[in-house]
Amino acid sequence: MKKTINPELAGGFKDYLPEDMIPRQKMFDVIRSTFELFGFLPLDTPGIEKESVLTGGDDNFKMMMFKANLKEDEDEGLALRFDLTVPLARVISLYGDKIEKPFKRYQTGKVWRGEKPQAGRFREFVQFDADIVGTDRMSADAEIISLMFETLNALKIDRFLIKINNRKILNGLSSFAGYDQSLNVEVLRSIDKLDKIEWKGVAKELTGKGLNETQLNKLEKFINLKGESAEEILVNLSVLMACSPEALVGINELRQVVDNLKALNVPENFWQIDLSVARGLGYYTGPVFETILLDLPNIGSVFSGGRYDDLVSRFGKQNISGVGASIGVDRLFAALEKLSLIKKEKSVTKVLVLNFDESAEKYCQEVVSSIRKSGVAAELYLGKETMLKSQLAYALKQEIPLVVIAGGSEMEKQMVQIKDLDKRIQEEVSFDQVTETVKRMLTLS
Repeated sequence: MKKTINPELAGGFKDYLPEDMIPRQKMFDVIRSTFELFGFLPLDTPGIEKESVLTGGDDNFKMMMFKANLKEDEDEGLALRFDLTVPLARVISLYGDKIEKPFKRYQTGKVWRGEKPQAGRFREFVQFDADIVGTDRMSADAEIISLMFETLNALKIDRFLIKINNRKILNGLSSFAGYDQSLNVEVLRSIDKLDKIEWKGVAKELTGKGLNETQLNKLEKFINLKGESAEEILVNLSVLMACSPEALVGINELRQVVDNLKALNVPENFWQIDLSVARGLGYYTGPVFETILLDLPNIGSVFSGGRYDDLVSRFGKQNISGVGASIGVDRLFAALEKLSLIKKEKSVTKVLVLNFDESAEKYCQEVVSSIRKSGVAAELYLGKETMLKSQLAYALKQEIPLVVIAGGSEMEKQMVQIKDLDKRIQEEVSFDQVTETVKRMLTLS
C-alpha cells in the first residue's frame, strides 16, 4: 500500500495562493516601474552562493545560514543567500571592469535565514533592493531617499515619514558624552530601542552598562535636540557636538543631503532629521534612513537603508562606496492590507468564454483568441461542468466581470452574448464587435 504523505508546510515558510499573489505581483510591478523611472537596472544572482562569499569569515553569519550542500559539493561549501547585498558585492568584485560606475542596480528575490521562526518572521522572505555603487556624492543618498518617497507615493500610501541620520554623528557620541569608545555599539543599540522603551528604559539600560548621570544627561540632550527645520536642527547640532570632528563631517553630509532633497522636490513633510535612528551597527558608514507608516507606527520600518564605504573589501578589492535601500516586501504588503490599499482578486481573467455546447467549441476558441489578441485577459472554460448555469457559477466564484455566451445558435448568426455579471446587463453583438464591446463594458464596470 502506498504511503500517504502529510502535505504540511515546513516551519517558517508560507504559501501564497492566487488571491494573495495577484496583488503582490501588482505591488512588485509598481515598485519595479518606479525604480526603472529613476534609471535603476535589473540584476539577478543565484539563490545559492559559496559559504565563504556569504560569511566573509564572520562566524556570526554562519549561524543564520541555510546550508545547501550535495555530497559532491561538500568541499566547496554552499549555502542559500541571506540578503541581496552580499551577492551585489560579489558581482561588483567579479565584473567590476565590465560595469560602468556609478552603477544603479535593483534586484528582487527570495532570501533565507536559518533562524528559529517567530510570529511575523519567516525563514524565507522576499527583498526588493536598490543601490547606487561607485559614488561618494551625497546627491546619490538624496536620490535614494527620493526613490523611497516616490515608490511609497506610487503605492498610494499618503502618510509616511522617512527618518534620516548619519552614522558619523552617532560615532561622535562617545567623545561628546565622555564615555569610552568601546561602549559605543552598546550605547547605540540601546538608543535604537527608543521607540519601544522610551528614554527612561534606555537610560536604565545605559546605567547598567556603566554610564554615569553626566553622560546620560548629555545623551538625553542630544536625542531631544529639536529645531523648526532640518537646517536649524543641523545648526544646533553642530554647536552641541563641536568637540567631535567626525560628527561635524556627518553634519555637513546631512546638510548636502537636505539641499539635494529640496532640489529634487521631495516634500519636507515626508522626511525629517531624526537623531535616534541608529540602524546598521557596524555596517553603514554615513547617512542612514528608515521609513515608518504614520498610521501603523508599531509595524516597524518598511523601507530602509544607508551609505556603506566597504562594499567589496571582503574580496580584497579597493573599497567602493555605495548607498542603497531595501523594502521589506512582506511587512509592506501586510501594511498595505491593514491600510485597505490591497484589493484581493481571485483571478486575473476579465472575460470567460463559456463552453457548454460541444458543436460550438471551435467558435468559442475563435472568440477567446480574438479577445486575447486585443490585449484583454480572457479564458475559455475548460472544466468538467457542461451546463451553462454551472459555468456561470464558476465565473461568479472567480469574480470574473464578463462572460461570453457563444452556443450553436450564436455561431449560426456569427453573434455572441456578452454579460456583465455585476450589473446584470447583457448585449448581443456580432463577432466583429466582440473586442470593442468587451473593452467598453470593462471600462464601465
